Amino acid sequence: MPQKLIELPKSPLIDANVLYEFLLWRFTKKDEEISVPHALEYLSSADLRTAFTWYIDKARPIHTSPHVIAEIHGLLQSRAEWYGQRLADFWGFAQGELAHLQLEERLVQVKEMKHEDLKDYGPIDSSILKLAAPMVGVVVTEDRALRWELTRREVKVLGCSEILALWQEWNA
Repeated sequence: MPQKLIELPKSPLIDANVLYEFLLWRFTKKDEEISVPHALEYLSSADLRTAFTWYIDKARPIHTSPHVIAEIHGLLQSRAEWYGQRLADFWGFAQGELAHLQLEERLVQVKEMKHEDLKDYGPIDSSILKLAAPMVGVVVTEDRALRWELTRREVKVLGCSEILALWQEWNA
């Protein structure tokens, strides 16, 4: 296969919205008895799921903050309504998936966050904004307000549709 002319942004910083859906989908895919408890919003089609999987596998290591991991846990409880053994099984699976993707978590303490970011975006997105500043790579998110702010700060942002376009171009 000839070398592709497109350059894939490596080592993405990934926000909770897409990482949650990816892990939830992968977990339910491995066990036919478990179904996705609600409709996937960002990885809603087979092509989007395939493209996202392709991208983060090629772009690894992936990065996030412990704030994002905590948000995923909260989403599993509030949206999926998973507790007890199901939640434990999910995290056992997720540990393996995240290890495969060479996840690197970077803690941003609240005292290190900009007051304006905390006021406008809260601690989770503020941690993404703080981590994105020194990064050379890209942030993957579907959060419109966060995307706008990252773009304003001249940080490259990819959403699922851009990842799908990269995948389509790569496989053309």
